[in-house]
Amino acid sequence: MTQTRRRAAEQGAAAASASTPPPKRPCAAEDCDEEDDEEETTRHFRIKPGSRSMNCPICVLPFEAEVYMCNNGHAACPRCCLSMSRKCGSCSEPIGDVRCRPLENLLDEMDTDCKYKKYGCVESVKYTQKRAHEAACPRAPSGCPVDGCSYRGLLLYEHVVDDHAGAVATVSYLRSATVTVHKRAPFRVLAEPGRGRVFLLLNGGDVLGGRSLSLVCLGPRPEGNVDGAESIGYKMEVRGGAPGELMLKGTAPCVRRLEGFQPKKFIFVPDADWGSSGTVSVSVRLG
Repeated sequence: MTQTRRRAAEQGAAAASASTPPPKRPCAAEDCDEEDDEEETTRHFRIKPGSRSMNCPICVLPFEAEVYMCNNGHAACPRCCLSMSRKCGSCSEPIGDVRCRPLENLLDEMDTDCKYKKYGCVESVKYTQKRAHEAACPRAPSGCPVDGCSYRGLLLYEHVVDDHAGAVATVSYLRSATVTVHKRAPFRVLAEPGRGRVFLLLNGGDVLGGRSLSLVCLGPRPEGNVDGAESIGYKMEVRGGAPGELMLKGTAPCVRRLEGFQPKKFIFVPDADWGSSGTVSVSVRLG
């Protein structure tokens, strides 16, 4: 797929997701007042997408259901209260015991658009659920992991297969594929044709005496995976210069970007296993 065709496909996918709201049903004169009253009771405030006026001032992320305040009225989200050891970031007063109920009630009445609206998401979500929705939004774009590539869009699989074919290895569901990993390479890009997914076999240098190998899916969570618990199972087997075999079974997490990501499970591959060539063979099986 050429870049022009891929760009047209992305624009078409975004346009196809947009929908026109149904026209409002005209009401008879005698029941207009009743209908207006019903609308008034169900109306929510809307906040402009991209606005930070209702975000935590510490992490600058949207407030969720719980908001805490110090004695001087400064607000913070629960995560920031804990990360700051329950001391206000503005005045150092204790924070984390008193809820800011008026702000919580106001937030509960607010709706907003998903920030990925321009990519085709038409969801209107409660502001307190904005962070959770956007973490799992299927219309969120993914950035290309290849160094120097600026691509960011909805067709990451097509992009890496077309534009970085030489750097991509193919993996399959319920079938093993063996790839070579170089010791100094930070990751190896893996593409799954059946579901159009992109995986990264991460090669971390954050352990002493060796390297850590782990698997991550680059892109949105599978549909229906609200809390990230739906599994994309995998099995990895590592064979290197040293005798023996290393194996790991796990669930590949889904992320949109690698910055700040820390794998919870990995295989430790000692320096001796990389051999004189500085490589290991890794067998990857999805499912």
